[in-house]
This record gives sequence, C-alpha cells and structure tokens, in this order.
Amino acid sequence: MITVDEGSTSSSRGEKLHHESPAALRAGLVKDFPEITLLCSDAYLTAVLGVPNRTFEYARDEKIKKALAWRRTFDVEALRSRFRYDMEEGVLNLIPADESGSANSFEPSPALLKLAKSRALRILPDRDADGCVVLLAETQLVKWREVTTEAFLQHHVLVLEAAFDVIRNTPGASPESITLLVDASGPLQAPPIAALQGMATLLQRAYPDRIHKISVGPVNFVVRSFYHVVANLLSKTSRDKITLVGVRPTLASLRPRSPSDAKSASSSVANQAKIRHDSESSTQSPPGIRGYDSEIAVSPPHCFFLGNVGRSTKIDDGGKVERVLSAED
Repeated sequence: MITVDEGSTSSSRGEKLHHESPAALRAGLVKDFPEITLLCSDAYLTAVLGVPNRTFEYARDEKIKKALAWRRTFDVEALRSRFRYDMEEGVLNLIPADESGSANSFEPSPALLKLAKSRALRILPDRDADGCVVLLAETQLVKWREVTTEAFLQHHVLVLEAAFDVIRNTPGASPESITLLVDASGPLQAPPIAALQGMATLLQRAYPDRIHKISVGPVNFVVRSFYHVVANLLSKTSRDKITLVGVRPTLASLRPRSPSDAKSASSSVANQAKIRHDSESSTQSPPGIRGYDSEIAVSPPHCFFLGNVGRSTKIDDGGKVERVLSAED
C-alpha cells in the first residue's frame, strides 16, 4: 500500500508556487532588464503567468523577456522622452530636446508630429464596466498619404505608454489591461500591410496580455477585409478579444447585453452584410469574428491584395517579415 505524506505534498506544492511566482519571474530577468521593476507589477506578471496552459518558462522567456527586449530595440524610452500626453486635449505635446533629459536625442518626423496632434488615438476620461482604461482610435483621422508606418506605430506606442502610466501611477486602482474602441466610421483609407503587421506585433510581442478587449465598428466589407489580415497574424487568444459591431463602438456599447439585445444587434449586422452580398462574391469567413454574420465575408476587388498576407507571416522587431507568432498567447 502506498501512503502519501500530506504535509510533504503541501510543502512541495507551496515550493512550486513560490518558484513560479511573479517575484520569481522578475528575479529571473532583473539582472539583464532592471527596468522590469518599474514596468511590470506583480498584478501584471500574475496575469501573464495565469493564462491557461502557459508554462512559467514560456511566460518569462517568450512573453516578458521578449517584450522588454522589444522596448529596447524600438527605443521606447527615447521616444517617450520627447512627448508628454495631455489628458484633457487628447494630444501629445512635444518636449524640447534640451528638456527631455534623455541621453539619446530622438528627433520626431513631421509625420509623427502631425499624428501627435491628430487625436487619432486618445485616452478616454471614463473607464469601462470592468474598470479598464479605455482608448479610442478614430481611423478617419489617419491620413495615410501624409503618414508613414513608422510614425503610425510610434504614435500608438506613445499613447499606449501614456495609458499604462495611468495604471502604474495608481496601483491597484484599475486592471493591468486596457480596452480599445476602434471607430471605423467615415472615409477609411487602406493602411499599408506593414502597418497591420506592426499592430499585430504591438498586441502580442510588445504588450503581451495588456489588451482586455477590442471593439471595432461599424463593420462593413472593408473593415472585415482589414480584420481578415490582422486575424491571420494573431493567435486565437488574441483574436477572441476582438468584437466587430454594427455601430460606432462606445463605452455604452460595451455594457453587458441581454440575449434579446445581442440577437437584435446580430440581425442588424447580418442584414447590412447580406445587402452587399448580392453584388459581391463571398469568401470563407475569417476566424474569431464575434457579432458578425459568419456566412457573409465579402472582399472588394481593391482589397484582394490583403489576402497575400497569410498565417505564416508577421513583422519582426526590426521590421522584417518572418514566421507568425506562436499560437500560444
């Protein structure tokens, strides 16, 4: 007969939990990345470690370590040193170089300076129902003829960093992840493929497990086509955080809905899509779309080139295209 020493078992379990704690993760990286102490709270590291089926080693080496390495490659601190986010105006104000306090002088491009004042991405004053900081992106405010992919990504990093500063400066007051509302109404210019790839990298490599949910709308065949590209670059966990809606997303639209509300919204979106379906050819619906009629997936002729980016590609830290991020998120 085999007996089990319950006291010994409890002790070994406690030792395992101790060695796989946020403190242990931080201790394993702090020598090479001392900035982890300021950037990664216990609450955030706990969330990264708590993803189902994720090992301690994967969380440490593939998520946190690579995110910290990415920050250095992207030179985030030098970028941050030249701008200050204005919460009331929703814009980024340029700090004179001699006042930045950075040893590495960063010179923003005209495109970045234009985006800084555009309010194309800004922090909303109110939190969502889960207490998360909320960002609003208005796609019609991005003029791609005047904006480069590099400036577009730099602008997103600056506003994201400002949002995370809000969280870091009020520890425990809000979750460690943010909600993103993407207002795709109005004229929508097609972004470069590199911009979509870069956004996928920001979501998964630069800021892993920092996104609570993303709501995009109003959905139409162009928005769906762009989503199809981004979805192919994301893991299932990341895709499941994205919801396509038939109206402009607002904080009110994020509130929990009754089954009858959800059925009504789904029917409205489906009816809009079926009207377009009569004059367009359909393709297989991309995975991960919620709040959208799955049998309607129309790609207009001018968006066919988007399909060239497949599940096996992504943009790497240096801007090159390589294999897609791991399916584990």
